Amino acid sequence: MRNMEPPFRIEKKDSFRVVGPAMRTTNQKGQGRKMIPAHWADFKAKGLEKDLLSRANQEPYGLFGINIYNTDEADPRIFDYLIAVSSDTEAGDTFSSYEIPARTWAIFPCTLETLGKTEAQAITKWLPKFKYRPLNKGYITGRMKSNAPDLEYYGENGLVEVWIAVEKK
Repeated sequence: MRNMEPPFRIEKKDSFRVVGPAMRTTNQKGQGRKMIPAHWADFKAKGLEKDLLSRANQEPYGLFGINIYNTDEADPRIFDYLIAVSSDTEAGDTFSSYEIPARTWAIFPCTLETLGKTEAQAITKWLPKFKYRPLNKGYITGRMKSNAPDLEYYGENGLVEVWIAVEKK
């Protein structure tokens, strides 16, 4: 029998603050899957990437896509999504700020094309086979019970990663 290596790494990270443009959406009827790409397209069309990246003044450097769940007590399907950088600068009128909590993260390398598939497989296939479980629940129904945001990380040289907050089983 082959020794199965996890397709991810585990990293403990201190909390860090991010700033960037935010939007509110919902998991209802797949609306988030439509609105998030539109948010990225608007972000690029408005030329906000250069301004935002100039604010990146602390690690980890790069762009984040951040799903912040449980932002509406009445509806667990509603969530906020930020395109952000790690920064201690003021958010100003254009951007919002958010504190990523200190957590242990399962980090899955992927590509832009495999991002969604990687996230789904991380939750349903890979993590259940190893000694970690996601801190968040409700991925299948879209009714999230969250203890941390889910992160997409876009680093240098085309690096793309999915970060899922985990704890040992």
